[in-house]
Amino acid sequence: MIHERKDCRACGSTRLETILDLGATALANDFLDPRETAAYRTFLPLRLRLCRDCSLAQLADVVDPGVLYSRYAYVTSTSRTMDEHLAAQAKQVLAAAGGQPKKVLEIASNTGVYLQKFKALGCEVLGVEPARNIAELAERDGIRTWTDFFNASTARRIRRAWGAPDVILGRHVFAHIDDLTDLMQGLEAVAHERTLVGFEVPYLKDFFEKTEFDTIYHEHLSYVSVRAVEALLRDTPFVLERADHYAIHGGSILFQFRRRTAGVPAHASVAAALESERKLGLSEPGNWESFKRRVDAVRHNLPMLIRDLRKKGERVIGYGASAKGNTLLNTCGLKVGDLDYIIDNTPFKQGKVAPGSWIPVRPPEALLQDQPGYALLLAWNFAAEIIGREVEYQKRGGRFILPIPEPKIVGYPQ
Repeated sequence: MIHERKDCRACGSTRLETILDLGATALANDFLDPRETAAYRTFLPLRLRLCRDCSLAQLADVVDPGVLYSRYAYVTSTSRTMDEHLAAQAKQVLAAAGGQPKKVLEIASNTGVYLQKFKALGCEVLGVEPARNIAELAERDGIRTWTDFFNASTARRIRRAWGAPDVILGRHVFAHIDDLTDLMQGLEAVAHERTLVGFEVPYLKDFFEKTEFDTIYHEHLSYVSVRAVEALLRDTPFVLERADHYAIHGGSILFQFRRRTAGVPAHASVAAALESERKLGLSEPGNWESFKRRVDAVRHNLPMLIRDLRKKGERVIGYGASAKGNTLLNTCGLKVGDLDYIIDNTPFKQGKVAPGSWIPVRPPEALLQDQPGYALLLAWNFAAEIIGREVEYQKRGGRFILPIPEPKIVGYPQ
């Protein structure tokens, strides 16, 4: 079920150093029927290590993908923030690829929400999604989807059956892949001479600066810097072309590359990112001591804030049954009794309980029907949209608790 990784996924170095140990936690997307909790035993170590040679941060312990994705509960957000981000990014990617409608392949395409943007722009699209329940949703919405993991074997079959795509994309899947060598071999097998490849990933610089430790969970094997991407591509046919930064998910980059033989010069964004990372010293374990201290402060102060509110008779719930929220709950020791329930708009999760904390998940209508005094923003990456949308809740006296980068109460003044 789990094995320890002792070499760097990006550069192969064995100079890895543990920079954070969050203990054993439940799998972040294992939402269960309440009757299943008594028999649940999947609490696994969550340790983060840093490569001193290329600055990739990665999990020390790797869970079998079959265990992680056998009953996957994550679907791509359909929030206004995400919808606007995907629409704008699709246009930017097509402009970088040449501007005309293209054949677009998405790795880990989920429900096909991103591919819908390209389809609307006249592109022929194909998704690759290993979770059968999720792939069926995409097919239902008109997105052709291969139900499989993307690897060198799958890539060769796609090339034979569908041809070479002009654009290959993966949003927040790169960090889920243990064997990056196999990924690169797959990309080489399916890409033509000028295929543009892009992966959007949470950016290590934002992770470090904003204390985003709750984005650590067993699916997220890598925490990516531009320096690490360069190290990964060094012995491949590809070269890094650009690295665009976005605010989405607490700070992400879309790194893009093509075959070296395409002769496309590197964008200025690559050198700028490398210099910024160098100044922060992201490859030095000693510089991560401050990060650990900030993490420890959140893990102490957030439970204290919530339990103080409970002692005063206030009721507190969670807002957004996100994977990052489950890391936060588990590593802060927050359980039923600390939060009454969590609201979430994902049907798969409603009626279930959150893994490890066993807090029940209810539909979003419960917020105004029940009017709890406080809502912990477990989906803090959409905080601005949520706070702007939940006006009535706040007018009635409700407040939000923002956990990251440090716990604080936000919203309308009382």
